[in-house]
Amino acid sequence: FIYISGGLQAVSEWAITKVKTRFQAQLVPYVLGIVIFFDDAFSCLVGGNVSRTITDPHRISRAKLSYIVDSTAAPVIILVPISGWAAFIAATMTDILNRNEVTAFSGYEAFLGTIPTNFYAITAILFVFFVAYFGLNFGPMRKHERRAVEEGEVVDTSHGFVPGEANRNLPTREDGKVRDLVLPVATLIGVTLILALWIGISNIDGAITPMQILANTDVIISLFYGGLAACVLSGAMLLLKRTPANRVATAAVSGARSMLLAAAVLFLAWMTAEIIASLGVGEYLAGLIGGGLAFSLLPALLFVLACFISFSLGSTFGTFGLILPIAAGIVISVDISLLIPAFGAVLAGAIFGDHTSPLSDTTILSSVGSGIHLIDHVTTQIPYALVCAGASLAGYIVLGFTRNITVGLLTTLAVLAVAVFVLRARFASETEREPDVERVAG
Repeated sequence: FIYISGGLQAVSEWAITKVKTRFQAQLVPYVLGIVIFFDDAFSCLVGGNVSRTITDPHRISRAKLSYIVDSTAAPVIILVPISGWAAFIAATMTDILNRNEVTAFSGYEAFLGTIPTNFYAITAILFVFFVAYFGLNFGPMRKHERRAVEEGEVVDTSHGFVPGEANRNLPTREDGKVRDLVLPVATLIGVTLILALWIGISNIDGAITPMQILANTDVIISLFYGGLAACVLSGAMLLLKRTPANRVATAAVSGARSMLLAAAVLFLAWMTAEIIASLGVGEYLAGLIGGGLAFSLLPALLFVLACFISFSLGSTFGTFGLILPIAAGIVISVDISLLIPAFGAVLAGAIFGDHTSPLSDTTILSSVGSGIHLIDHVTTQIPYALVCAGASLAGYIVLGFTRNITVGLLTTLAVLAVAVFVLRARFASETEREPDVERVAG
């Protein structure tokens, strides 16, 4: 609904009058990725399509654009407590905790606890800003950025036509306004927050505290009504503008169809979790760890395992459903104090795979939305993802030995800072001169 309303184009035209430098142009997809936190596919498509008209005149390669778009989609969504991912993960964790008879905290409280332990998501978001600010172009990205600045070619044309570049199945209105995007998104956020607070407060018998509200609320039902309210509002706005009803219906069907895969993955992830629990995989791996493997390395090992499986499957949700029950089975059998860090390591590894796998939906949609070949997006993004993964791995090793989340996070940030310093000394500013924007735009 937001797309066909013309709201995206209106926001793009408004931003063009405000953006003057390459750094500012790269901030546009960065900010959009943070603002559009409720759906990764929507974030990838919107971030790429909206930002292209802003980044192209500044000779920012589509490879760099797709990297920024992809790195501010899933990492942002998984850190936001009111996103759709939060509801999915909280529901999955609730099932795991109930199955293992853990009553110390709810599934949603467990998810909130993983936010500061999701080192990869945190470093990915921070690294994007440093890459844009310092002009850190290394690996295959260096070639794409140099070609964009020196020759004005923002995409590698030698690979031929970019798939999805000219997809116009859903026509947009020409009279779109900024409010066509802002109002539905604000409605989604507002209704979700208000309902979550109301449900949480109404279910508390004793003293009302923020944690009690979070523990007693129902984020899934709040998100459902928030999304429903946003859809109704944006649909009504389209009809009030005399948009043909068949066009609105087509957009509704298209949006619903895009969610069918997510529903199927959710069902299959739950089914897989039940099978894993029945097979006793967690108990078996816990026995191996008790037989000699240093338990302190568990967060790091889970992170690496989740990275590998997510990259292989190309499914973030599938990795959640597969590895979270295993992590819980191991930790609960040995030392439950590492349960939240173990969950966080799994979520972080799944995000890494989501970024680097050519089978991942966000990887594909980021390349399509940004107008670049999938192989170019994958090869240019992997070196950047590996920097964040290396910093995260160091943090998980320290966390496992110290049992301190803060120390682990500080270690991760320190390693990232060293990496930025080294990369800046070697690669910074080589392509960051300002081109003649007016000439390029023309």
